[in-house]
Amino acid sequence: MPTSKHSTQNTSAALANRFEQVAFYVPPVVPDLLPNEPDSLLNLLPFKAVFLPLRVEFAQWGNSDPTEEDPETLTLYWNGREVRTLIWTAPVQPDELFIEVPVGFLSEGQHRLHYQVKLFNGMRSDSEALEINIDKTPPLLADDDELIFPPDVISNGVTDRYLKEHGELTAQVPPYLGADVGDTVSWYWSDSPVGKQLVDRLTLTKAEVGMPLHVKIPADFILQLSDGLRFARYEVQDRAGTALQRSLAVALHAAVTPPPRQLPPPFVRQASGSDYFSDLLPADAVAGATLTIPASASLEPDDQVTVFWGVPGAPGAYQTDTPISPGSREYTVPAKYIAMNLNSRIPLHYQVKAYDGQLHDSAPHQVSIGRLHGLPLIHSDAIRDNQLNLAKLGAQAAFSLPGWQFMDAGQFITVYIEGVKRGAIDQKITLPVVTDMAVPGAVTELAVGSVTKSALQALEVDYQFYVRVKVSFDDKRTWVEFPMITPTLIDQP
Repeated sequence: MPTSKHSTQNTSAALANRFEQVAFYVPPVVPDLLPNEPDSLLNLLPFKAVFLPLRVEFAQWGNSDPTEEDPETLTLYWNGREVRTLIWTAPVQPDELFIEVPVGFLSEGQHRLHYQVKLFNGMRSDSEALEINIDKTPPLLADDDELIFPPDVISNGVTDRYLKEHGELTAQVPPYLGADVGDTVSWYWSDSPVGKQLVDRLTLTKAEVGMPLHVKIPADFILQLSDGLRFARYEVQDRAGTALQRSLAVALHAAVTPPPRQLPPPFVRQASGSDYFSDLLPADAVAGATLTIPASASLEPDDQVTVFWGVPGAPGAYQTDTPISPGSREYTVPAKYIAMNLNSRIPLHYQVKAYDGQLHDSAPHQVSIGRLHGLPLIHSDAIRDNQLNLAKLGAQAAFSLPGWQFMDAGQFITVYIEGVKRGAIDQKITLPVVTDMAVPGAVTELAVGSVTKSALQALEVDYQFYVRVKVSFDDKRTWVEFPMITPTLIDQP
């Protein structure tokens, strides 16, 4: 006897009982779910999706043969609650395999979705479950939600120096409630409290959740907006995309354009003149000179300042980076460097080495140092009443010179006699007393040398002769003429 295409009712019931508790089908699919990320909440529904019916899709099952007499059904369950049942009395079409879950089901929390298929033969089979998560609660920022900057930035603003030393500006995001993996933190540096100049954004990882969170604003970004009042703020949005949370902006003064250095010329306290030119009397600087940097010069506490007396490297030049006292703007120039520049004009300036190694030179000052006055006369015990008597002279005539202003070691002295030749008064002769003798230091009286009696006899008697003295203060580069004496040579018993 031929059998029907469909099994008998008893057979169908038996099969249904056999497979009723078996999860036979793949879980439903929710296309709107976010892609799963490591360490983050699985199967998360975007926040924007909770405002519209949620589309749930199903895979076509096998052994399907619905008819008017033996329909097939699919029932979707949401946390065990029936959402809707689809019924087919004809072959199932792919575009029919979905159900839209009403918005009322889309409450916050975790939800379990599964469906049950009843075949034409009455067999019922459940699918595997799909658990999805709905997050409607945004993170909650702290009551004091402004970015936390270093105290010196709050006090002094963001300066060119700060950026060069640190390379960036770092701030801490205050801890906020609901922080979780996948949260996006975006931060801004703008010229208004609600500016949109995005600096950068980051996505929280598992290691960052619960830890202090710091954001960085690169120096280049700050420099692009230049100087002025600037505002820093941040925004937080969770992975679901709930309402964006905006912090209040922190106002910071940006002074990132290096100010021009105001470095007016130095001056010599003992000299008189203008800002750029002055005259120094040697008598006023016997103990040295005081080179002074004006109070109007733009100096920072950690600037390294060097003052220069003369052209660096030239004879008589001097430089020092040690002020008279710490923090002072006055520097001592030893007397020997005054003497080495007698009767000349030299440049003065100072150089500032900033914290970043850059060198800044001041405007120059020209000081003219005058001649020495009141220089001593050379003398000899052999000269009396301005006469030198050969008849009463012993073997030689010795000469000495009293000490003079700026007398110091490193100087040189030359003494010589000029007169006319005995028997030929139209001819001049020179008798050296001492040549290029090194001065040993400051003394009251300096024995400079002698001339023998026989040498003096080469001079014509009853004529005056000159005893000339010259001293070099600058290593024999130039010579200063001292006053000469003009005794008369006689030969009277």
